This record gives sequence, C-alpha cells and structure tokens, in this order.
Amino acid sequence: MYELRPKGVFAHKRVFTNPRAMARMNRMLGALGVREADVPRVDLGDIDRIIELSGATEEIATSDVISGGHGRIRQGHLKQAHDPVIVFNTFVWNESERLAAPRKLANPLASRLQNLFCGVGEDFAYSRRDLLTPNAPHYVCQGGWGVHTLGGCVHKCDYCGQGFIVNIMLDLDEFCEHLAGMFARRPQQLLYRYDLFSDILAFEPEYGASEILGNCFAEHGRYLLLYTRSDNVRFLADLPRRTNVLINWTLSMETQARVIERDSPSLDERIEAMRFCQEHGYVVRAGFSPIIPIRDWRRETTDMLERLLAKVRPEVLRGWVLAMMDAAEFERMFDSSMMDQHHMQLMREEAPALNGTHQAPFPLDVRAEIYAHYLNEVKRLSPATPFALCTEHPDLWQMLSDKLAMTPDAMFCCCGGLSAPGGWRAHTGD
Repeated sequence: MYELRPKGVFAHKRVFTNPRAMARMNRMLGALGVREADVPRVDLGDIDRIIELSGATEEIATSDVISGGHGRIRQGHLKQAHDPVIVFNTFVWNESERLAAPRKLANPLASRLQNLFCGVGEDFAYSRRDLLTPNAPHYVCQGGWGVHTLGGCVHKCDYCGQGFIVNIMLDLDEFCEHLAGMFARRPQQLLYRYDLFSDILAFEPEYGASEILGNCFAEHGRYLLLYTRSDNVRFLADLPRRTNVLINWTLSMETQARVIERDSPSLDERIEAMRFCQEHGYVVRAGFSPIIPIRDWRRETTDMLERLLAKVRPEVLRGWVLAMMDAAEFERMFDSSMMDQHHMQLMREEAPALNGTHQAPFPLDVRAEIYAHYLNEVKRLSPATPFALCTEHPDLWQMLSDKLAMTPDAMFCCCGGLSAPGGWRAHTGD
C-alpha cells in the first residue's frame, strides 16, 4: 500500500460480522499503522461527523459548484494536503436487508455515504453503460459495464471529486460470486474496467483485489482492466494468474502531473511502472486523460510521447480533453494564467452555448486542434500504435477522419467492453 496518514479511519458495524472482511481490514490497518481497537464502529448516525472530518461540508456544496461541476464537488475547491478519510464497509446484496435513506442531502458526497451506509449491491458494484448503445448524438463510446469495490481515491487531482472519503468494500469473495451472474447476463462483454471510482493499486497487495478478481476473471474467460495512474506495481510480478489482467495508465504532461494532479506519481514514475509491467508479461495501455491545455501543451505533449514510446509499446492509446465541467468551474479549479490563453478566450466566448453539455468547457475546434497534435506525434513516433478518442462528439470524429485509423463504429479503445487484448489488427480482422 501507499504510505498513508488518513484524516480518520472508520468501519461500518457490518464489517465486524464478516470474518473474511475483518481479516482483510486488519491487513490494511497493519499497513496504515492503525490498531483495530482504535477504529470506531459507525452507522447512519455518524455521517455528519465523517463528512465534517473529510472537509467536504455542506457549505461548499452550493448550487453553483454542483451545477458547474456537473454534479461533483471537486478537490480543487479546497486543495487539501491531508489524506482522505477511510471507511471500511461491506456490500448488502440482499435488498430486504437494506435501509431507506432517512434524509435528502444536497451534498453529493454525503448523499453517497448515506447510501453506502444504508446498504448497496449491484447499484454500487457496477457502472451501467451498455455495449454499442447510441447514447444520443452527444458522444461516441464503445461502452461496457465497469466494476467497483472502492469509492474514493488518495491522489489529490484538482479536477476529481473522489478524494475526500475512500469507501472500501471488504467482502471481495462474495463480490466474485456475484460477478459470475454478471458475466452470464452479458455474454458479449469481454473486458471490464476496474475501478473508475478509485485507484485500486494504491491499496495493494494488502487489499488483495488484484489477485482475487484476477482469478475470478480468468475462471470465467473475461478480462480485468486495472485502471490506474499508480506506480505501486512491484507486487504484480508475483500475481499467480495474470493472463486475464491488463493495465491502463492515465498519463499527463509534466506540468499537469506536478501541479494539478497533486500526490500522484510523476510522469516518469508512471512510464516506468508501465515498462515494468510490460516486461513482466502484462498487456499495457495508456490514456491521456484528462488533457488540460496548459500554456506550453504542444511542447510538453511531444516530450511526454517521446518519453513514453521510447520505453513502452502500449497496445492502444486514447485521448480525452477535459469535459463535463462548465467554464466558470474550470476557472475556479485552475490557475488560468498557466493555461493556453487563446484556448481560454475561446472557452469563455463559447461558455453560454456549452455550459451543461458533455463537451463543456472547450469547443470542438479547440478539442480538434489538441487531438490533431497527439495524432501527428504518435504517427511520427510509433505509426502502428492505434489511437482512440474517448466519449467525443461524432462531429469531432469527422473533423479528424483523415488522421484517425478508427471510425466510431469500429473502435478499439483502452476500456471498451469489446476491446479484449490482441491489438487493433486482430480486432478489425486486418
């Protein structure tokens, strides 16, 4: 595990009735340097004090913040230096054993914690995005359901809303039993992303999810995609069953990684982690996500790609220019003086039209200019490496059609449910 000093550590009272969950919690507590006797048992009556300790209080959950952040309270509002609160918990798979939410809470973090304490099952364990669903005319995505056992992250990225509280589901063995049903219900889906709500590798190997889920996915002939920016990978060299585990890193330009993604591994540390895992037989992929147009983004993008492709051959790359954030929220989150000023001007001019849309805050021509640079440089450095656009507008695919090898109806991306290992050529039948 990372060396963490959480603001507080709590355990829902359910944990203490599950021996395997208790054993897993105590392994993690040992790594944290915390005794079980010092972990308070909590339930619904303790939500307010946990939220208060996390710092994400009702005072910052204003309508402007929540609407501008598209339903999120982002870490950039407070730029907290401390590690988040950790809450140990278990699933409640039997719906009859769940409680009704006693309060309607405006703060999305408090509301989520209340739901977790009332009891959750598949409504938390799985992200619902069907394969090849025409999601409306707003963006292109191959789709595929994701899996979750964590909610919350220890990296302190300003644009993210996951960093105040980390909820850790401990009953992984029971979770794997339910996965078998998920696989049976969705025979077409080959790959599942884990975990969009957190960074699982920060808690390994003490948590044990990589091994348990890796075994489960191998037994059922599915692929588990570890979704990460972590460099805590040495333990993966000893994972007993890894043929059905692949790993996707989110990479960022040097300035973004250092200034905006606080307490995250550096760009070089992430690249070295990728190199190590590739050396040990893992399929590795990379996403530039989110891309934030800092002042010197062209030079830093080229530098990043040169450093990456000198050491690693990712199976596929993808790009995602920051979206799902209104212009006013962008300016609250970041120091605008460190950004590309021409892009800032265009963002402000287009804000009335884009606010509330999936693509906000940057108009399509800005997004196209950024992607074109990535595509040109990848073609120069590694022409056989495929590059996908993530949840982008169909018009953007058309604008860049002369540079993209893929089309919206023939995607091979980092985390799509049909994008199993084998590469772009195998996927397309080329």
